[in-house]
Amino acid sequence: MFKRLVSFALLLAAQDVLARGAPVLEEIIITAQKREENLQDVPISLVAISAQAMQDGNIDDMSDIAAVTPNLSVFSHPPLTSLRIRGLGSPFDKGFEQSAGLFLDGVYLGRLAFLDAAFLDVASVEVLRGPQGTLFGKNTISGAISIRSVQPSQDPEFMAEALTGDDDLEKYTLTGNIPLGDTAALRASTLVNKRDGTVYNTTLDRDEGGIDSRVGRLQLRWDILDWLDVTVAATDTNQEFRLGSFQIRAATDEQFALMQFYDPSVEKDTSNNQSAQDYPAMTYQTGNKFDIRFNASLWGHEFSWINALSSIKEQSLTDLDFSPIPLLFFLNGEDYEQLSSELRIVSPIGMFGGKLDYVAGAYVAQSDTTIKVIIDAAPTPADLASGLSATGGSLGGLASLLNPVTGDAPGERLLIDGYQESISSAVYAQATWHFNDSLSLTGGIRVSTETKDVDQTLQLFTAGTDLDGPVFTQVVTAEEYRLVDKRVDRDVSPKVSLNWLPSDDLTFYASAAKGFKSGGYSGSAVRAEIAEVEPESSSTYEIGAKTRLLDGAATLNAATFYTEFEDLQLTIFEGNVSRISNAAGAISKGAEVEAAYVTPWGVSGNVSLAYLDATFTDYANGPCPAGEDTPCDLSGKPLAFAPLWKSTFSVNYFHDLWALPVNILLGFDLLYEADKLLQSDQDPIDVQGEFATVNLRMRLADDNDRWSLQAFVRNASDEFVLDGGGDIPTLSGAHFGRSIAPRQLDIALRFKF
Repeated sequence: MFKRLVSFALLLAAQDVLARGAPVLEEIIITAQKREENLQDVPISLVAISAQAMQDGNIDDMSDIAAVTPNLSVFSHPPLTSLRIRGLGSPFDKGFEQSAGLFLDGVYLGRLAFLDAAFLDVASVEVLRGPQGTLFGKNTISGAISIRSVQPSQDPEFMAEALTGDDDLEKYTLTGNIPLGDTAALRASTLVNKRDGTVYNTTLDRDEGGIDSRVGRLQLRWDILDWLDVTVAATDTNQEFRLGSFQIRAATDEQFALMQFYDPSVEKDTSNNQSAQDYPAMTYQTGNKFDIRFNASLWGHEFSWINALSSIKEQSLTDLDFSPIPLLFFLNGEDYEQLSSELRIVSPIGMFGGKLDYVAGAYVAQSDTTIKVIIDAAPTPADLASGLSATGGSLGGLASLLNPVTGDAPGERLLIDGYQESISSAVYAQATWHFNDSLSLTGGIRVSTETKDVDQTLQLFTAGTDLDGPVFTQVVTAEEYRLVDKRVDRDVSPKVSLNWLPSDDLTFYASAAKGFKSGGYSGSAVRAEIAEVEPESSSTYEIGAKTRLLDGAATLNAATFYTEFEDLQLTIFEGNVSRISNAAGAISKGAEVEAAYVTPWGVSGNVSLAYLDATFTDYANGPCPAGEDTPCDLSGKPLAFAPLWKSTFSVNYFHDLWALPVNILLGFDLLYEADKLLQSDQDPIDVQGEFATVNLRMRLADDNDRWSLQAFVRNASDEFVLDGGGDIPTLSGAHFGRSIAPRQLDIALRFKF
């Protein structure tokens, strides 16, 4: 009987295979070189994920993208959100933009606060690794993230999605596409996303790490003439995040006794999803983005003129000591506005008898940033003094510094008010010369200038007076200042790539490129002499291959790279304060291998493996672990958030349920990372060991794609993994950490008409 059942199942499978024919992978079209091309033909190390692949894998945000992308790391916790590509990231500072450029529909966005708004009605996401300065421009020294939204079309469409799940998840998305006559179309999307946090704050009796987000986008396309169209787009975002999910990892006996005085439930166990902070930490973000994009087809060329105005207002309130001690409260706010314009021309492929094609353009942008930083030390000195008296503690002499402030008088305040203006301009060109059908040479160059003006002041107050407080002057070593300065950075970023296509299914390339990120001024510097940071630059050499296998049923792409950095910009913790610094030199070298496949039996998937050796080559004045005399020589030491190995293994099984008009998809992801540092000072406590997590999914869907019901489990094995951590200011020897979410189940219901 069993043999008959097996034979019957094999017969059904064989009939299903014959009915469908030999499967091939979906062709992925990308715009990494400012023109539409097949992913397999582009000589760049990149990952491109389509909207369908994102739906199949329940990829909702940049953290999900990073989980399945080799040599990409994301820390998402506004306002501390950061991207790192091949070990290179950006400082946590309002005075700086990120090292990996973020682009939405071709528009550069100077703040990662736009990430959630970008993941609405997405058509594709492209992660370009390595310097992309020639075509993408400023602040792409480590790479670029290009997100494209679905554009208005003449096809009527309506989509609705509702998600529920653990931690009271409520997520709703509505999208409509409405033709307006024969020459215009309107597309509208809106998103509401609410979820409670996974960490319980015992001091304030509330959940931490939650989100309440509302995003909307309108796009209107008008085909003015046969050769000219214009798209007007507006995006609005309003988000709130609870920030109290940082947990105590370590503390001295004296520090922990004081913490227990204020909250007896406080623990030094980051695996229990329990924090203890006495200040209700929150981040509030409101932002908008307005685009107008003209596209014209003339003389075989494509002309684009892209204009955008974007702005973000953000205010973050943080318990800076991450504990129940009424010690340090932090307000970090900014008002950011950016106006940009780009004019671009893209030639047809194969001009002059198939020999030449090119891209050229000009770009100009202005950004204005207003910064406000407030740090309150012992805002109610009497409350702190009572705890110190009851526990007999001194917190390294802090108790004696509080003596001048008694009674109900307020404590100390550090106030930074800053304004920065940045004006950047560039011209660029990239051309490819085809020697024959299989061999071509690509060369590009970008010439840019960036001017930054700063007017920033730091003031100190004690007990409501203009007196300089002892906590900030002696412990934090802050000094009052007014900084009025201007700097001009000029750069020439070249690129050259030799491409060989011995067949339609095989591409080899070798490239060299320079990257550049301008210098600037820290928006949180406690002394004027440490406010200015020098520009960073890099030289990258890369060799890669891209192949199509099994008549299009599989692809295998590989790249190896070597990057030298000069004056790497870093956030370091020095003594009792963090600051921005330049490391003299660093090298990032490694390799990335990615494969995708589809079989006649409904099984498909992806496999990736990344090797990354990122180390400081010259950093004699580096930061030290708490308690050690600075500086420490970190030459030869690894960079933070740069695991030596990272791999993913994803499998999906798709099956039509015989005569029923329904199909099923089953799948899983296995994600692995080796050890990684959580901060640069090499302190062994701030290390996340190797780990592996598993995601599971199941989906039932209509064969005509009119509805689907999908269940997805993240971190199904319920692993404890830190994704951030570091020293606690003024509490020398104390450390905090934040872990990824424990096991979570999401259920999504989608309709499409």
